[in-house]
Amino acid sequence: MAPVEAKPCEATWDGSLEKGRRALLGAHLLPSRYSKVSTMGPGQALMWGISAKPINTVQYGPDCPEDSRHRVLITKTTPPVLLLELNAQATFNMMDPDTSQDILFGMDAVLQLLKSPKTMANGRPLAYVIQGSGPHFCPGGNPNPKLYPGHIALTVNQYAGYLPFIRCREMAIPGICALHGSLVGGGVAYSLNNPVRFADSKASACFGNLSRGAVPGMVLSSNIPQALGLHGALDIYLTDSTYSTSACVKAGYLHGVQASIAAVKQEALKQARRLGQSPLGMRIVGIKPELDVERFGLEAWCIELGARTEGVFRNVGGKTRAEKEAEAKEEAAKKAAVDAEKPKQEDWNEWRRRQIQPKKRPKRRAKRPPSAG
Repeated sequence: MAPVEAKPCEATWDGSLEKGRRALLGAHLLPSRYSKVSTMGPGQALMWGISAKPINTVQYGPDCPEDSRHRVLITKTTPPVLLLELNAQATFNMMDPDTSQDILFGMDAVLQLLKSPKTMANGRPLAYVIQGSGPHFCPGGNPNPKLYPGHIALTVNQYAGYLPFIRCREMAIPGICALHGSLVGGGVAYSLNNPVRFADSKASACFGNLSRGAVPGMVLSSNIPQALGLHGALDIYLTDSTYSTSACVKAGYLHGVQASIAAVKQEALKQARRLGQSPLGMRIVGIKPELDVERFGLEAWCIELGARTEGVFRNVGGKTRAEKEAEAKEEAAKKAAVDAEKPKQEDWNEWRRRQIQPKKRPKRRAKRPPSAG
């Protein structure tokens, strides 16, 4: 076979060869007949620029001085059911890097358990339930997290922060999400990675990301059109409306409603046991397909770009840092002008210092002799 001439080549984002552009990782000298020089897309390649920016020391993992923010429980029933519970009650189960780290360790243990089914006396779990402790399942991301030392720029990024939440797809078994309380943003996106969703009658769902300058995450851009259709997805995402359980059932987001939080969790466990009675249970509700890593990476990178504008995840009607600084300067100038108009009151120390100083005597004027008259 005749040797193939090797030429320096450059790779574009779509995989074609073109001179004058920077190549992706591992594309330096390749035969010119290759049209695909890398399998890494922009969503993965752009994230590597963040992982090299350290913030603090090594991370502590789940050994922080508090109760674990994610619990992994297994029922003693036959067949067993996996129970995954958010347990960050101090922050109402809001998403933050510390919670993501605990979920990461928990999901690693779950996947290791599923790889060794013979270690369990009652057999391998064939269904799971995801629920939350406290008054809310998950009200979205935590805007002011108190982070433990050990995080780097990548661990506080949405790419690493959202990844543990969507690892429920890797279990490849049917599952039910028991929802309650206020669901905002990330809480809704987390639940859409599960095939079945139940909620209590007082629950509510809202995105509100558009007014906060946020973009979809956790492959929400594909999950919500699949669950609600394109029209419903545009309606719920492009508005800041809060939807009741009745509206969520009509839209196709919820599959069942119970009267209380305890009833929702009991019903979810009951239906999960029914699904786990047979390996064919996944055909009833289905399972989520393999994660679209490219879409997930692009969403995370877009969230990172939005965070650089200093306006992402701010409150409705909130102002950027530059606007706040301009307002502070204007208020300071107005206060200085008002203080200048007021009569100045002498301080006691200044008065005492003035009294100690020697008094200046007035100058004596020479007396003029009276004019002769």
